[in-house]
Amino acid sequence: MHEENKGALFVCGTPIGNLGDVSFRLLDTLKQADMILAEDTRTIRKLLSRYDIVKSQIISYHQHSTAKKLDSIIEELKNGKTAALVSESGMPSIQDPGYEIIGQCIREGIAITVIPGPSAATSALVLSGLPSDSFLFIGFLPKSGEKRNAKIAEISGLPYTLIFYESPKRIEKLLGELIKKLGDRRSALIREMTKIYEEAIRGRLSKVLEDVGARASIKGEIVLIVEGNQGELISEYTEDEIKSKLMNLMSQGITKKNAQKIIRSRYDIDRQKLYNISTKI
Repeated sequence: MHEENKGALFVCGTPIGNLGDVSFRLLDTLKQADMILAEDTRTIRKLLSRYDIVKSQIISYHQHSTAKKLDSIIEELKNGKTAALVSESGMPSIQDPGYEIIGQCIREGIAITVIPGPSAATSALVLSGLPSDSFLFIGFLPKSGEKRNAKIAEISGLPYTLIFYESPKRIEKLLGELIKKLGDRRSALIREMTKIYEEAIRGRLSKVLEDVGARASIKGEIVLIVEGNQGELISEYTEDEIKSKLMNLMSQGITKKNAQKIIRSRYDIDRQKLYNISTKI
């Protein structure tokens, strides 16, 4: 699988639910790798058990792992070991710490290759039926109010289909926020993909919120797909939000005049009011 004394990292996409969604190449890689680096060792053990793969070295690596552990893994690779990097599910480094190992391997000159596999983001996008020619992966929004509001404001005017991850406990809150700040756009809530209870709730955000709110509970992994900006103007905003957007645009080398034009293309704001805000910068 590798040249003598040449370590390598294999970034492996694993099933997002149905353990049948594996490739021959993935199974071969898991069998031959010297070690498996797993975000959740319990999940990978289920997959290994399903296909009768016995591994003695399964190393836990997650967002709380120390720099010392990363250094230890890199040292093993530099000494000629091969490792299969797996996420809890889906493609490593998408909303998990796998990118840290990948980045360090690049810096150290360690060979890296990808074993393609399932991805919750792209699978949900296809199931949604919304435009997939241009899309933007958002993942989980920041939890804090200021950062969260800034992120939603940042993406509000973009024309790309948006892909969000959210937990069942917080999905109603997210739907309500998006209706208020993005408008009642077309959307699709996809949950439990590839599993027995796979479901797609399609419709305007308000319709999806109504459906979710009518249930006693909603379970499973959730991906929310939301239509990009179709020219609608944002009517709810604060002066600080507009000021922050102007400053962000100008920091990118855009003139104040052109920054104001961009803001007016996205927000339902009076020209004089925008001018007054811009004079405070």
